[in-house]
Amino acid sequence: MNLEELQARRKKLSENSETISRNMDKIANESLRVAEVAHNTPQILDDLDREFESVTGLDKKDIEFLFAATGLQLMRIFVANLLTEIEEANKGKREKWLHDVEDEILGNINPDGSVVDKPYYASTEHIISKKTVPYDATTSLTGDILNKAKKPLNWSFDISDFILDKKIDNFKGANHRFATLGHDPIIGLVVGTANIMTNTITFVGNNETLSILDMDILQTKHVIYTDNYSHPMIGTPASTAYMMKKTLDRSLEEPEALVASIIKQVIHIGTDMYTPCGIQIPGANLVMSNSKVEELTEKIGWGDIAKVGTSALVADLINNIISVLHKLTHDMRDGVSEELYEVKTRKILLYSNTIATGSNVLYTGIKTGVTGDISQLRKLDWGGLIILLKRLREDTKFIREIKEEFITSGFNKLIQGEDLQLEEIKP
Repeated sequence: MNLEELQARRKKLSENSETISRNMDKIANESLRVAEVAHNTPQILDDLDREFESVTGLDKKDIEFLFAATGLQLMRIFVANLLTEIEEANKGKREKWLHDVEDEILGNINPDGSVVDKPYYASTEHIISKKTVPYDATTSLTGDILNKAKKPLNWSFDISDFILDKKIDNFKGANHRFATLGHDPIIGLVVGTANIMTNTITFVGNNETLSILDMDILQTKHVIYTDNYSHPMIGTPASTAYMMKKTLDRSLEEPEALVASIIKQVIHIGTDMYTPCGIQIPGANLVMSNSKVEELTEKIGWGDIAKVGTSALVADLINNIISVLHKLTHDMRDGVSEELYEVKTRKILLYSNTIATGSNVLYTGIKTGVTGDISQLRKLDWGGLIILLKRLREDTKFIREIKEEFITSGFNKLIQGEDLQLEEIKP
C-alpha cells in the first residue's frame, strides 16, 4: 500500500468515525427523549385524555342537536301517554275517532247486494254498516228473553232451531273479553274475523282447571241478529270447523267481505285496548282460566305491550334521524376524524335519551309514591327505558374503545418519535 492509499484510507476512517459519533448522539438523544416520555407517562396519558374530551366535546351546534333530540323524545313520551289514556268503553274520544276511521274506510266497500243475514253468514251490508261485533254479545237467546222483549222483533230467517233451553253463564258484562277468542289480539285476527263473517262467537269455558289439552273447552255458538242487524243474542252451538270452512269459502267468493271483517276486527281491538278492562295478552285464555286472565290483564295487557313496543320503535327512529342529520353536518375540514365525530353523535343520543326517559321515570316515580296509585306506572316510558339501556351498553362501549384507540395511538406516536435519519457509513 503506497502513501496515497494510506492517506485516503485514513481520511475515510476519520469521516466514518465522525458519522458514527453523530449517529450515536442522535441515538443517545432519542433514548433520553423516550426515557423522558416513559417517566412522564401518567401526565402524558392525562393530557391525551383531556385532548380526547376536548375534541369530542359538544359545541354549540351539537348542543342544538341535543335539545332537538331531547325535545322529540319528550314529545314521544307525551303523545304515547296521551294516546293510551284509559277511557270508558263507548265514551272515549279515541274510540269515536277510530270508529270514524272505520266508517270512512268501510264506506268505500260496495256490499254488492248482500244485505240478508243467514246462519253462518253475516251480510256485507251488516259488516260495513254496524260497529258491533258478534263476539261482544252477552245475552242468551232463550224463550224467556224473547217473551220479555218490549217490542216485536223480526228476523230474516226462522230462528226456532237456535233458541236455547237455558241462559249461558259464561259472560258477565265486559268480562266476556277474557273468554272470547275474538278479543285475542293475535288469534282474533283469524277467529274474530271468522266470527264477524259468520255471526258466531267462539269462546273458552271458565273452569278453574283449564289447560290447552282440554279440547272440549273451545266452543262456538251462533249469534242471532234481527233483520235490521240489532239485538244480538247467543244461540245454539255451531261447528268451529264449519265456521272456518264457510269463512274460507266466502273469502274466495267475496274478498270484500273478508277485507271489511279484518278492518273491523283490528279497529275493534284498538277501541278495547285502552279501556278499564283492557285486552288480554295473546293466547292467555288458552292456558289460563278466565278469572286468572282477568287478574293478569289488570297488571299487564296487550295495550301495555303494544305501547312499550311502539314507543321503543319510535324512540329508536328518532335516534336514527338525529344521527343521520348530525353526521350530514360534519365539516371534514375541522380536522376531526369520522370516528371522533361519531363519538359526538353517540353522546348526543345518549344524553338526550337519558334526559327524556330519566325525567319521565323521576316524575312518574314521585307521582306514584305521592298518590299511592300503582296504575301510574303504566305511564312510565318503558319503551324508552329499553332503548336507553341498549344505548348505555352499546354507546359507552363504542366511546370507550375509540378513546382507548385515541390515547394508545397518541402515546405510541410519542414513543416512536420521528425518523432518526441516521447517516450511512461508507465502506
